[in-house]
Amino acid sequence: MTTPEAGTSRGPKSPSERSAPLVLVLPGQHRFVAGLEGTEVESLRAPGRFANGELVAEVPDHVHGRSCIVVATVAPPPGAIERLTVVTQALRRAGAADVAALVPYLAYARQDRADTAQSLGLAWLGSLLHAGGIDRIACVDVHGRSAPELLGMPVASIAPAPVLAAALPPQWRTDVTFVAPDEGAVDRCLALTLAVGASEPIVWLRKRRTRSGVQHAGLVGTPGPRAVIVDDILDTGGTLVSCCRELQRAGVQQIGVAVTHGLFTGEGWRELFDLGVTRMWITDTVLSRRRPEQAAVVPVAPLLGPWLQGR
Repeated sequence: MTTPEAGTSRGPKSPSERSAPLVLVLPGQHRFVAGLEGTEVESLRAPGRFANGELVAEVPDHVHGRSCIVVATVAPPPGAIERLTVVTQALRRAGAADVAALVPYLAYARQDRADTAQSLGLAWLGSLLHAGGIDRIACVDVHGRSAPELLGMPVASIAPAPVLAAALPPQWRTDVTFVAPDEGAVDRCLALTLAVGASEPIVWLRKRRTRSGVQHAGLVGTPGPRAVIVDDILDTGGTLVSCCRELQRAGVQQIGVAVTHGLFTGEGWRELFDLGVTRMWITDTVLSRRRPEQAAVVPVAPLLGPWLQGR
């Protein structure tokens, strides 16, 4: 079997150090602790595997009695959730006082509608996190308000507006209409508008989902010639493509897109650049290899420090 290498121990900890969170970072996630000061941070190797493919994780023994935060991903492709929970279960077995997880993109968050004909993905994820001994989580811009109830644990949703606002160049801050592609995105659109200091009222679109996909049913408000669409997830792009068509019909000539999580699934989202989109800003919660060259990547690490430090 291949076993992981645990984080390097720095020797016995003082009582004050033991009361502070110990941040444990899994591979590929160190960008989220960039610039973090005043907090004990250690690296963990990914779980190893037995010859038959079963996962196994080892953690340092000095986690005993500590509050631990694991920085990880649960984003696609499959397997990330299992890697996280086998590590957190090992932390519990090693005597960690409590275990939290920072998962900047919360997968399954859109599977939050109770329908007896379908699985309830967010509740299923909560069951797995509980089985791994996780007490609470933090993510960036959780999709819906039902996440704490369905996951069955406290969820800290960290707003991306400050870093997205800072990333917008001056010409995209004034004389621009900020647009929510549906009613559910109004709050995050308002948050970005306030962070930018824009005075123009926002516009939002009425939306309905049909068997053939997303359909917009008109604008609420009047956009100017330039607009920035604000949303949490760009997956296949269906919602944003439909939104751009509505904006073009309303006379908008130039469109920017500010999105928290860029998944870029399939090919449909590429149509955005034929519908007036010239600029795009996405955070680094997910690093998709399919990210287009028009997309500027905005780090979220500056937002995460207070939560990681237990504040």
